[in-house]
Amino acid sequence: MNHNRIYCGALASLALITALSSGLLLFIAGASTVGPPGIKLPEWSLPWVAIINFAYTVAIVVTLCSRQFESESGRQLTRILNWALVPAFPGGTLGGIYGLWKVDKERVRERAA
Repeated sequence: MNHNRIYCGALASLALITALSSGLLLFIAGASTVGPPGIKLPEWSLPWVAIINFAYTVAIVVTLCSRQFESESGRQLTRILNWALVPAFPGGTLGGIYGLWKVDKERVRERAA
């Protein structure tokens, strides 16, 4: 089982989800200027959550591109992204924990041998 490929596929899916949710949140925030959208959240929260989702999308895309070149910076960015994803409940938490637990472990074993 290649955990690195599974992880990259999960990250690509998570990037798509965060990009779509960011756009949806910005649409809802823009629609709320016409009238209240009927949700029990402060008006300022929707754009901020959209910005956070967009930041996650950019970080995931940069990490995936860096991992394609199989460089040391790709491994470092993966570790940083995994720690950043842990607070992003539920999908980011699962992806971050999986990445910290299983990703890039084969390369570490190869270097030790």
